[in-house]
Amino acid sequence: MPLYAYRCNDCAHEFETLSRFDETPACPGCGGAHVERQLSLIARPAPGGETAESCGAMSGGTPCASCPALAGQM
Repeated sequence: MPLYAYRCNDCAHEFETLSRFDETPACPGCGGAHVERQLSLIARPAPGGETAESCGAMSGGTPCASCPALAGQM
């Protein structure tokens, strides 16, 4: 299941939770059902930030799309 960010329209509480696409979780702050899924953006690492080693590419994990280990392979 993917991790989604939500904002409660009743109490303005912001939270993240694992949920299916078609599920709408209750707010953990007030228990309300009026929550809105927030837009999530994936940012590229800043220069001097994430390296191939820190994102898992060098330890057998799956590299992220902006991983330095994939540079020149796309």
